[in-house]
Amino acid sequence: MNLLDTRGYRWFEVATDFFLLNLLWLGACVPVVTIFPSTAAMFAVVRDWSKEKEGGLVRTFATHFRENFVQSLLVGLLWTLFGGALVFDFFVVGGLSFWAEVVAKSLLVLATVLYASASVFLFPVMVHYETGWRALVKNSLLLSIGRLPTTAACLLVLALAAGLTALFPLLILITGSVTANAIYRLCDREFAKLDAPSRGA
Repeated sequence: MNLLDTRGYRWFEVATDFFLLNLLWLGACVPVVTIFPSTAAMFAVVRDWSKEKEGGLVRTFATHFRENFVQSLLVGLLWTLFGGALVFDFFVVGGLSFWAEVVAKSLLVLATVLYASASVFLFPVMVHYETGWRALVKNSLLLSIGRLPTTAACLLVLALAAGLTALFPLLILITGSVTANAIYRLCDREFAKLDAPSRGA
């Protein structure tokens, strides 16, 4: 029996790939400002894996990091500012009258839900389609609303990964890449449905 053909070896090889990708992602996130380009590169790598594209992991990650650097940095900055504005607004509305506060907080909760929902589609859309940043944000938001079951599944995966990592901090060495892979594959099913008509044309 050839050891390289066994199921156990293939499982070990896949686990190693996820572990190494996660290390690359964490290392590229260290400067903080590169968190978004690093995350975009990680999603691009798992996209390549889902399409069974071959290539050295480090070189592929570095290539996608460069390709998505400008757009992911710009979108990441805007996304961070918008998220910060939402948090700030929650503090501000606390000084309003009772009913004004209720209405304002209800609108802010809705905006936060939309923000979180669009966030899970942001990187999958970025690496799957070639589009400008405005269309990227718009399409991520529309997909999150139009594909609610997938959005809910992605948010559940994200929450589960965050919860497990909080309980077992060492899991941070693997949860990033595994979570990205799970979210991309969920989103890719929706992309396939959207792309099908254009392939048949």
